[in-house]
Amino acid sequence: MEAATVADPRAAHLLGLWSRLSAQHVTLGSGCGCGVGGVSVSLQDFELDIADYLWAESERLGEKSVEAFLLQPGPIKAQRQAVMNLLTRLEAGEAEERDADWLLTRLARTLESFAKLHGPMGTAS
Repeated sequence: MEAATVADPRAAHLLGLWSRLSAQHVTLGSGCGCGVGGVSVSLQDFELDIADYLWAESERLGEKSVEAFLLQPGPIKAQRQAVMNLLTRLEAGEAEERDADWLLTRLARTLESFAKLHGPMGTAS
């Protein structure tokens, strides 16, 4: 099993997107979208949730090599900056092509959804 020799450009794009998004704060819980009475959190607070989702999904679908790649740095709950580090490893071409594609497809969907809701445009559909 050989790791990819050329990084997927999607990883670089998603790493930049996550870097911008994770620095932002969003207001949750007010129900009206006006931010009054809500709780402000950083999108970075969702890193472990996103990594845990990827791990659970890989486990559920029997993607053993993806699961092993995700757990290489240690248990998900112990990983600091789990999404940032995962994207950095993918950008460096450390994953096998098939595993990188599996992860990047799901990460793109998740992060682009965050960007649509909480991105610089500030619009939610």
